[in-house]
Amino acid sequence: MTLNDLVTEAEYSDVMDGVKDLLKETYSLTDKEANSVVSGTLNHVDVFLDDYKPFIHYLQDLRGDLRTTLDTHLQQAVDNEHKLQMKMSNDAAVWLAYECIRRFCRRNF
Repeated sequence: MTLNDLVTEAEYSDVMDGVKDLLKETYSLTDKEANSVVSGTLNHVDVFLDDYKPFIHYLQDLRGDLRTTLDTHLQQAVDNEHKLQMKMSNDAAVWLAYECIRRFCRRNF
């Protein structure tokens, strides 16, 4: 896992600017000094990322589980809508048949 796996290029640029700003404010560094510190940091940032891997994997699994639940709910909603449409169609057919027979009987008996 690398930083590029976690953020987009635009986000990476914003994060780098933020880190440089933190360095400048915390250690009273110039832009050049902050750039130098950040450049040297890139070589060993992966060591710290390794500590976050279990959390990243957990979040990925959670995202997958949330997506599965959402898909299930959407499918149930579609199924329920389909059942409702079938019920309405059947009800309409029953009412139509009944009303036609009722009128036929009234007219003929």
